[in-house]
Amino acid sequence: MSEFPTANLDQQEFWNNFKGKLWVDMQPRIDEMLRPFGEKAMSALNPQSGEKILEIGCGTGTMTLALADRIKTSGEVLAADISRPMLQKAIARAKAISEQSIAFVETDAQVHAFPNGIFDAIFSRFGVMFFEDPIAAFRNFHSAVRPGGRLAYVCWADRKDNPWIRIPTGASKAFLDIPPPPEDDAPGQFAMEREARVREILGEAGWTSIELERFDIDHSLGENVVDAAGFISQMGPMSEPFALADNETKKQCLEVIENALKPYEGPTGVRMRFGTWIVSAIRS
Repeated sequence: MSEFPTANLDQQEFWNNFKGKLWVDMQPRIDEMLRPFGEKAMSALNPQSGEKILEIGCGTGTMTLALADRIKTSGEVLAADISRPMLQKAIARAKAISEQSIAFVETDAQVHAFPNGIFDAIFSRFGVMFFEDPIAAFRNFHSAVRPGGRLAYVCWADRKDNPWIRIPTGASKAFLDIPPPPEDDAPGQFAMEREARVREILGEAGWTSIELERFDIDHSLGENVVDAAGFISQMGPMSEPFALADNETKKQCLEVIENALKPYEGPTGVRMRFGTWIVSAIRS
């Protein structure tokens, strides 16, 4: 993997340093949390045997392997990500499935010169919310897909409908210097929370038959408040400030997060609302 043109230098730095390494270390736990959302987006895409699929933001490769399983040995997956640590993990996992046709590319997907008009479909699990110019990015994906080709992805919906991140992050502010949230529609976790914004981006990029389906579930954040607090302190906006804090600050921060999560703890663990959009579109 080599250097590449990028329009998203902040994201390249972010996902190739602390955050990328953290996600590799936490891959099994993160995959379990994101599993129902990836499965729902996969159902919306409905990949078929023999298809060529472009995956945007493949991360550590979980959905890449799932896509390869669906399209069989006659199909092909090209999986793209800006994070070298996560791609290295994905490549290592894919090597165990030598009969599948999977290729990986380390790149900024907003500006990468993908082959023109050869893919049957494009897929992403939470990998499209971070582009500096999302219209340019989705126009680039549009060019890579054949006429009639499909797009399906999952992204986070309204931040108010995601207490799993909002509540522990708010609690941690008592002890950590949390970065301010991005402005509305700016690159970040909730860049596509507004339906109107999603339609604007995809429409301006040339996609048609744009559909958004809300997929909200009560989902487990951990077996108990101690487990959930330990996990979420490494996941959200608090992850880097938490990692840099001294041990006493970490202890106090975990205690306030545990207290904030206590109302959501029950016999099946800490269950909270997760709100997403399942987005689909067609290249006419």
